[in-house]
Amino acid sequence: MMLCGTHSAKKEAPRIMEARLFRTLNDLILQVAHPRRKRVIFCDHWIVLVSLWATLQRRPTCWACQPQNWPAQALDGRELPSGSTMSRRLRTVGVQQLLGRVQTKLADLFPDTLVKQLDTKPLIVGGYSQDRDATRGHVYGKDKARGYKIGALSMGVAIKHWTLAGLNVNDQVLGATLLTGGLTHDRGCFGGRGGYCGADNGFDANRLHALAGSLDHQLVTPPRHSNRGVRDRRRNVPQRLRSLDMTDRPLRACGIHDGFGPAVMRERINLERGFSQLAFDGLWALPPWVRRPHRVAVCVACVIILRLFKLAKKAGLVT
Repeated sequence: MMLCGTHSAKKEAPRIMEARLFRTLNDLILQVAHPRRKRVIFCDHWIVLVSLWATLQRRPTCWACQPQNWPAQALDGRELPSGSTMSRRLRTVGVQQLLGRVQTKLADLFPDTLVKQLDTKPLIVGGYSQDRDATRGHVYGKDKARGYKIGALSMGVAIKHWTLAGLNVNDQVLGATLLTGGLTHDRGCFGGRGGYCGADNGFDANRLHALAGSLDHQLVTPPRHSNRGVRDRRRNVPQRLRSLDMTDRPLRACGIHDGFGPAVMRERINLERGFSQLAFDGLWALPPWVRRPHRVAVCVACVIILRLFKLAKKAGLVT
């Protein structure tokens, strides 16, 4: 009997810790300014919290609509919406805006950095999935799969902005969207100062270099194989030529590999580590209950919010 009690206590301990974590997240989300909708039983804040609880437990949303799946201290006597109500409300503009505001509030807790990181990550579904919006594209070289793709712009360990597209969309399209939406939105935070943005050679294109330059940022990417060692001013914009010079290491034969350009590229490990953590949280292959773009977008937003919240709590930015 003693062994059974000890095993039960160990099994309940993680759930109690998650309930405490959820209560702290609950207090933070309720502080986010958001207009209250009239003639609704459940406010947008509660809809978001129920979705976050399902994501935290790695369960479908309908699972979180059942009271027996909630600890008493997390539910706190509140009524739960039905599965159909959650499905309908998660598609509304108000809930989508609240998810964005919560992510912005958490991301703003982290200090701004001079160097940003830009990258994409595939979200794979099964080959026999009936999701008609999942497209087929290249994954890690020559391999092909079906699914979606997210592009992210991060500052340090915090993902500031992200966007969702099909797996067949080129990385440069996502890069243009992130640079336009992310750096323009954050320009006021830098007080008009410039910065650097590190990315892989999939983003090495004249239009992206020119776009980043127009936003007072230098895009630093390794050259493509066809553009390696080429300094043709007729085919390359000045920003791309500067990126080629920054990533070039002419003294590597002498054993000197350091430089400012390689140092900017090494900062990309923060975003790659962030993507690996998101994979541990369930964003490697999408869960079987997450299909269609509107569900994928909510799932990605909830996972990123939970990751930012855990990072902020670990750094002492949230009490």
